[in-house]
Amino acid sequence: MDVDTSISSTPLSTLESSPETEYESRITNLNSTPVQCTTEHFSWRQLTDLSEKLPELQEQFGQISASCMGDCVALGTVRGLVIVADYLGRVKAMLGSPTSSYGEVSAVAFSADYLALVAGYASGYVVVWDWAKGTTVSVSRPLQPSDGPGVAGHPVDMAVTFVGFIGASKHRYISSSAGGYVLYHHIVRRLLTTMSTVQLSSPDQTTDILFEAAPLAYGGYECATDDLGLVAVLTSAHLTIFKTRHGVEQRYRQGCQPPIIGGNAKKQRPFAKRPYAGCLSWLPALKHQRAATATDPVASHFTLPRLAYSWGTSIHVLALELDHKVAANGAPLDSSGSLARLRFEPVSKWEAIEDVVFCRWIDDDVLLYMTRSQRIFVFETSLRQETEVSASPPGSIAGRPWVTLATGVEAEPSYAQVMSVCRRRVFAVCGESSVYTGRLLAWTERLELLVEQNRHVDAITLATGFYQGRTGQIVVGLPRQKHGGSSAALEKRRHALVGSKLVDLMRAALRQTFDDRHVGDSLVRALASVCVVACLAIDSQSLLFGEVFERYTANPRRTRMYLETIEPFILSGDIAHLPPQILNAMVDSYGATPQLVRRLGDLLMNLRLSPGEFDIDRVLSSCRQHRLWRTFARVWLSMGDPVAPVISILAAASSEDDLSSDASVFAGEDGDDDEAPGIVIFDYLDMVIRGRRYPDGKQIRPQSVAEQYSTLVTELVLPPVETTSRSLSSDELRTTFSTLLALLNLGADRLLVTLNHVLGDPFTGLVNFIVKPETGGVVSKHSDRSLRRASQVKSFMQLVVDTFFVLATSADREQPELLTKRQNGLLSSFALTLYATRFPLIYLTDESVDKWSSILLQLDDPSTRVEREYAFELLFKLNPPQSYDDYIEPTRKAGFFRVLESIYRTLEQYDLALRTYLDHPEYVYHRAVFSAIKELAASRRPKTLEGIAEFARGSAVELVEVDAESFVNTVEAVSSLNHDSIVAALADQAQAQFAYLRALLDPTSEALSRSPDHQRSAVTVTDERAPPNIGLSDEQHIVVYPFRSLVPDSEQRSNKHPQEYHERYLELMCRYNPGNVLAYLRQHADLSPEPFRLAYVQSICSKHGVSDGLVWVLMRLGDFSGALTTLIAQMDQETERMRAAVPVTLNEDAEGEGEQASALGDADRERLVDHLDRTAHEVDGCVDVCRAALSKLGKDVAAQSAHCHDPDTPMSNDVAAKAQSEYRALVSTQLCDLWLALLRKVLGYLHHTSQTLDGLATGDVATREAWQLVSKRQRWMLQSVLDALIFAASSASSLISLRHIIQQLLASSPAPGDVPSPQKQIGSGRSLDIAEIQHLLAVAVSAYKTEAQLMALTNVLVDYDLFTTFAQLVRSQKQGWHVAPDSATSSGAETGVLGRPASGGGCLCNKCGERIFNDQRQNRAMAGLRKQIGQYYDSSSLRMLDLHVFEDASAQWQWIKLRSASTTYDEFLSNRSGRLGGSSSGNSDQRVVLFKCGHGFHWSCLASTTDDDAAAKHQSGSSSQRHQQQLA
Repeated sequence: MDVDTSISSTPLSTLESSPETEYESRITNLNSTPVQCTTEHFSWRQLTDLSEKLPELQEQFGQISASCMGDCVALGTVRGLVIVADYLGRVKAMLGSPTSSYGEVSAVAFSADYLALVAGYASGYVVVWDWAKGTTVSVSRPLQPSDGPGVAGHPVDMAVTFVGFIGASKHRYISSSAGGYVLYHHIVRRLLTTMSTVQLSSPDQTTDILFEAAPLAYGGYECATDDLGLVAVLTSAHLTIFKTRHGVEQRYRQGCQPPIIGGNAKKQRPFAKRPYAGCLSWLPALKHQRAATATDPVASHFTLPRLAYSWGTSIHVLALELDHKVAANGAPLDSSGSLARLRFEPVSKWEAIEDVVFCRWIDDDVLLYMTRSQRIFVFETSLRQETEVSASPPGSIAGRPWVTLATGVEAEPSYAQVMSVCRRRVFAVCGESSVYTGRLLAWTERLELLVEQNRHVDAITLATGFYQGRTGQIVVGLPRQKHGGSSAALEKRRHALVGSKLVDLMRAALRQTFDDRHVGDSLVRALASVCVVACLAIDSQSLLFGEVFERYTANPRRTRMYLETIEPFILSGDIAHLPPQILNAMVDSYGATPQLVRRLGDLLMNLRLSPGEFDIDRVLSSCRQHRLWRTFARVWLSMGDPVAPVISILAAASSEDDLSSDASVFAGEDGDDDEAPGIVIFDYLDMVIRGRRYPDGKQIRPQSVAEQYSTLVTELVLPPVETTSRSLSSDELRTTFSTLLALLNLGADRLLVTLNHVLGDPFTGLVNFIVKPETGGVVSKHSDRSLRRASQVKSFMQLVVDTFFVLATSADREQPELLTKRQNGLLSSFALTLYATRFPLIYLTDESVDKWSSILLQLDDPSTRVEREYAFELLFKLNPPQSYDDYIEPTRKAGFFRVLESIYRTLEQYDLALRTYLDHPEYVYHRAVFSAIKELAASRRPKTLEGIAEFARGSAVELVEVDAESFVNTVEAVSSLNHDSIVAALADQAQAQFAYLRALLDPTSEALSRSPDHQRSAVTVTDERAPPNIGLSDEQHIVVYPFRSLVPDSEQRSNKHPQEYHERYLELMCRYNPGNVLAYLRQHADLSPEPFRLAYVQSICSKHGVSDGLVWVLMRLGDFSGALTTLIAQMDQETERMRAAVPVTLNEDAEGEGEQASALGDADRERLVDHLDRTAHEVDGCVDVCRAALSKLGKDVAAQSAHCHDPDTPMSNDVAAKAQSEYRALVSTQLCDLWLALLRKVLGYLHHTSQTLDGLATGDVATREAWQLVSKRQRWMLQSVLDALIFAASSASSLISLRHIIQQLLASSPAPGDVPSPQKQIGSGRSLDIAEIQHLLAVAVSAYKTEAQLMALTNVLVDYDLFTTFAQLVRSQKQGWHVAPDSATSSGAETGVLGRPASGGGCLCNKCGERIFNDQRQNRAMAGLRKQIGQYYDSSSLRMLDLHVFEDASAQWQWIKLRSASTTYDEFLSNRSGRLGGSSSGNSDQRVVLFKCGHGFHWSCLASTTDDDAAAKHQSGSSSQRHQQQLA
């Protein structure tokens, strides 16, 4: 394009100019108060002068639409003007004209020297201005329709969103528009000024949305990248980097996350609900000028350019690597003129919390970015440390939605024209009248601001964080970790810079705080805390214990604050030593109360103490006074005396006050166990003897001191003596072993545990003890221990054994009061166990061993029997006796059964050896007898097997009591044992025999009873009251085994045991565990050969009253009637118990006075519900019997049918068909009788309950509530029976005829004078009265809620369709009361009264034939409606519609009453104005019963049970039963 120079800007002379001195201060004049500046690392300040001028500038030149800030400010307006001003708000130039065609300014940018300015406009123009002269350098106009295909430009009216100069050039720049076009412009000045434009990127209509385009700016020094002219273009799909100098070339391309899913051309992303967002920023090459110093030896260094870009929430950083020969600063060295080869390496990636919409570099390693909710973060790329800027500008930053306006795609607004970065400052235009600048504060600035605000505590805390490098924020001015840098060197530099500043801050804070008398205690305490942390960080304890402590000693209260402040640091180990002045101050301050003394003890135990540093006598007296024995022992040990704590603590523990209660010895003051003398003394001995420091357990250094301490304490507790010396007197023993006796009295068990722990430490092997031969065999504790000619050296373990031997033997013979039996038993057992396990490292003479062994046998102390037996057993194995018989009786009396077993095995008396297991007092040894039997049997010696058999027969009962299952397994594993002999041996003990047979025949019964699934599914085997769960299908009889090894397979279905075992077990089970009989029968019934005889099982079940087993046997034998009779008998008994549980209220006086009786109580309700649940279980059992009968007999019918049709059967087809029909009829009758008996029984219960309710008085509230509950539950029982019956009869080939069952229920053939009673036996010919019919039909209706289901049920009950088709039934019902069946479905013999249609339409009584309802509508008037309804049902699916078309209100009321009876089975209609026709027979009771199927009955006709039924039968012949079937 040609350069357009026709338009010039407004002359500079017409604008107000400012003096040069004021213009130079345009950046530094930021005189305003920070918005937020606490410990914040980022500070925002408002440019007050410029912000005050903005409203005036906008009123004069138009609203600001774009901005760029650097050394000066460029503001673009909506009127197409570009204003150049300084930071004082004074205008330097106005570029453009309000009348130009450029349109709104959409982007603006300065050149590197701030002399040129490029502006982009909303119309597509791009103009380069020389703003100082006010003239245009070049104008790039948008594309015109007349332009050819080779012309590059932005589309007309497409806003230019990004512009920028490339490097330091003022003639090379780029521009990009919102539509996705990126252009490279080059102004060429030769003879003529021309401009070439190259299109770098164009939009891809399916993928690309342009986020930002940016050129690489000029760096701080000459770099090889300056000669490339790099330009980065970021779209929604790719990041592309172009080289523009010396020819345009693509150098890098990286694909972002694909925005398209599938083949659809729509723009989609994984986060499609959020707008598109992306941005990028170049970091040019920088030079850090710094001279090497003593504190900072690192000199200047250089960095190459880097590029940061974001796509959504992901932030990426690319580093430019040069493959060309360059200097250390990146300058090219090759003189050939070839360009440097670039590599772009990813160096960092970060996920922001939201989509990033703006990012700019503000330091060489610090990136500032803003998210879509305008949350600003600072990200240090090398350390991957992110910090949110909490001090945000107060106004909102308004971006420009250029992409959304240009493309219609929802994208985040562009913030590049309202935010900019220059010289590490961020500039932002907030709102319409505010401009803010923000920058990272240096670490010294942050500290100075805090000091200015008198926030010394915060300043010291922040400075300590700087020193330690743990601020969690970006720190400016301190060395930061770089890739490949030395962390030690950086830390040294940081300490050198911050250390002195931190000391100055502490001194200034102490001086200002303590000079002010009005400072509060909270500030003083906080200052002490931060000073302690700071001094420990810089390792300046001299400052902490010097100047800081002196400031706090002026006031005792503040001295306590100081001591309380350093207390946690002492406990944590940060402070290990205190100077004497602070120790004495702590002793003075902490000696007032026991709690303070306790804290003092904890502190002293964590300090390194030296003699003479503090008043030790005062500390020890305080410890004694408050019983702080841990502190007491620690202080003495630190003073170099390990013996004094033992003597003092034992004296305190043995005092009269302490011995008054055993609990006081092992509990300190206020119940603190850590300070109890009984705890402290043993812990102290354990650590000191092992050469460790008390109480932390660290090794005492040097080794010689540890050995010395250990020797002194050991000789105090265990004085070295000669075991062969003369016997010591009582006084000599108590004097010599005073410490040991005191420890034994304090706790013998704890002492032995301590010694055992000490013996396990290798340190004790390094210490030896010298025993000197003196008169009496005792060595003085303070004598010389140097080795002499007649001395003896002993190890620690030898010393323990010898000492205990002297005490044990002396107490056993001469001084029995010296030790208690328990103490003697524990000492002897411990020493002899040690001797037997460490032999030959420990030496004892044979005489001493025999003497000590006799002590173990003769001690009568049950509490130490286990320990003594273990020690004696070890000695017995170590030194076997010459005669075992001499030890049988003593070991038996002593209770050493393990030793006794060993003796019997040695003597080959195996039955007696096994007997010792059962004689042992502990049960665990009883169970071990089975393992012992198998172990002995493994030898297969005849004598051993004979002894085992004799023992098993003689102790069979006891073995069964121990574990019957293990006994059975043992019998099967040992060849000399058999079940016959064991069962015979248990013949006199029925319960033991039952347990043995159960383990033999039914080993999984107990495991099954513990299985949760089994407990849920098999209620009958765990509760004898529950009804039998019988007659189920084969799938419901699966046994659940708890272990896979117990699951039977095809090979295990054989009976391995005699039949008499099973029958005997069943007989015993009926006596002791009847609830498990049924489960056992089911599990073993199919074994081969037959495990038991069914007749025998029937007899024993009947004898012992095991009903569930009896029912199962009867069903197995095919006697289903007998099984049902048994269950019904149980059901009758349970019903009687239920009736007896109903509370009876007899309070006639209260009823007469108008008072009401109390309602049903919770206990009565619970008891009644319990009986009803059992009855329901019984009913379910009866239903199961009926189902089982159907399954069994159905298979028989199928088998008989197959036999009749067998070609090999010599039977004609007619004969076979007749036989099959007769057998089928016989089976059907049997099955129907079973169901009929069950229905009559349940209906009888329900009828009796209804009669009882009718006869109750009004005041019997509790009784009525109880019977209502019974009635409700009985209805549920009846419903469950009907559901099962209908399901069983639903099959087309079912042997059950519902028609026959309903006929029998409704039959009117009772015996003369018979009164209906619920206690009638099964099969009685009693007919149902009207109430029972109501109950039956009510339950059926409640089971089938919808009208369609009820009508289908009606057809099933009578075995044929009443009206030929279901559609006809619906149409007939909709058309009125014309209910006569179709002639196609009714024969002449079945016409009867039902076949006589009522004249004029209506309903006749289906019993007496009289009219009960008249339809007054005319047939002609109803013809059209009937035709319409018929056409509807012929063309549409059947639906129930209520069409209320009637001639008068009475007929309509009657129809509505009938239609609303969806769950009601009777309606009582009175004669209203002659609408209801009366009965011709003169019935006085005009009540009628109407059913939804369209039938009607007089109430009196249904209620009559004798003469009326006979009359009806005589009148209507055989059709009465048909009517009653239709009634059902």
